[in-house]
Amino acid sequence: MSRVTVRDLEVRVDLINRTLGTDYDLNNAPHYGGWQLTSDNGSHVVQHRVSPKEMKSYLDGLVWGITATRNAGVK
Repeated sequence: MSRVTVRDLEVRVDLINRTLGTDYDLNNAPHYGGWQLTSDNGSHVVQHRVSPKEMKSYLDGLVWGITATRNAGVK
């Protein structure tokens, strides 16, 4: 598996935000454990701090779930 870049994560979050109409944001603090996904300007944690590869997997899962439900006709 190749190195996960900030851009890799941002592209996925942007897709999720556009598709769901959400305002998720990424926050990185390596000294606290890595990346976290937040909403409401950081006041709500959606996914607690994980490594870049774990965050990419989490975001890929969200994108897959969105795609699967859209393809199944679920709104």
